[in-house]
Amino acid sequence: MTDYNRRSFLSAMGFGTAATLGDHRALFTPSRSSLSSRSSDGSDPWIELDREALNHNLSVTGRQVGGRPVMAVIKGNGYGHGLMEMGVLLQEAGTHQAAVAKVGAALDLRSSGFDWLILNFGPFSNSDIPDLVRSRISQTVFTDQVRDLAAGAVRSGIRVPVQINIDTGLGRVGVPWRKALDFLQEVARLEGVWLEGVFTALTEDPEFDQIQIDRFDSVCRQARESGIDTGIRHAASSAALMDADGPFLDMVRPGIAIYGHYPNDQSRRTRPIDLHPVLSLKSRVVYVKELAVGESLSYHQAWTADRPTRIATLPVGYSDGYPATAAGKGKVLIRGRQFPVIALVTANHVLLDVGNDSDVQIGDEAVLIGRQGDQTIDAAALSDTAGISVYKLLIGLNAALPRFII
Repeated sequence: MTDYNRRSFLSAMGFGTAATLGDHRALFTPSRSSLSSRSSDGSDPWIELDREALNHNLSVTGRQVGGRPVMAVIKGNGYGHGLMEMGVLLQEAGTHQAAVAKVGAALDLRSSGFDWLILNFGPFSNSDIPDLVRSRISQTVFTDQVRDLAAGAVRSGIRVPVQINIDTGLGRVGVPWRKALDFLQEVARLEGVWLEGVFTALTEDPEFDQIQIDRFDSVCRQARESGIDTGIRHAASSAALMDADGPFLDMVRPGIAIYGHYPNDQSRRTRPIDLHPVLSLKSRVVYVKELAVGESLSYHQAWTADRPTRIATLPVGYSDGYPATAAGKGKVLIRGRQFPVIALVTANHVLLDVGNDSDVQIGDEAVLIGRQGDQTIDAAALSDTAGISVYKLLIGLNAALPRFII
């Protein structure tokens, strides 16, 4: 599944070989018509998503938290993996709960037929209320705006679920924990909404996290004592999952971990759970040329050959999300070998020094993130090379890139 129809690619590029799509397209077309069904035989870069890797990550995550329900976080276009594509894979895997950070993403999932519990972490405007109500999105609330949402639900004759974000110290959004009991009591009295759950977000500082959990537990205990059912309680994101004694409560909400990556350097070094990367970023060689000593490449003669060599061009660049800061440091896999990224990463091109001892040809598959043979370009390692976090690398991948489920 790693080297698609090179003959078709050569024909599409105008090199005179008859094009044949073959049967592989069906293997890469997800089960929903809204997903990309394009073949990867063309010149554009593409992303592959490994179904087995995702299922593995969900399995080890479930074991880590003692079988508690998992709410898959698919914000940021599924951490760059694709919102709808991840929706298909997660639904196939039996996941029934997902969280996003934008109203539009929640509505897109619902309108595409996903019948899960969908939680919108993010804000909403009053103009969003009819759609939120009609689509029965679980909306995060922490301000007086919950009254408008409740009123909109009453007008529609529907009760909608809400979840309360309690700020225990992260400080971004959420009702301050000292005021949370009053807010819980108000929400419990409102017609049109019902309290599905309460949650908090941790700072990922181990000592302070415990203070946050103590604050959260105190609020929930007081709410129960006053007769309020707080519903589902959750606090653990991927970082908290790395600790077998983490604050797993009633449910966990991993993000980066289900995609096969560790949330921080410490967990990556110790690897407390075994994760498999889901995403690969691939392209094809579109040009190979010889360079003599003293000849240069790219803007401002960014790179000059100090020996005769061959240069391969890939039609992928920072507009696709490949980091510009990988120039001079990154590597790309072709034919099972690693070749250095040289000169500049431009908007639409990456240049590689493939030397004189390789047989790299036009049409060869190039792996910028992922595995080829027994070699791997790991997303976390590439992010280190580029000087950015793995979160920024993955979420920064262009949403327009074709994504194929394998």
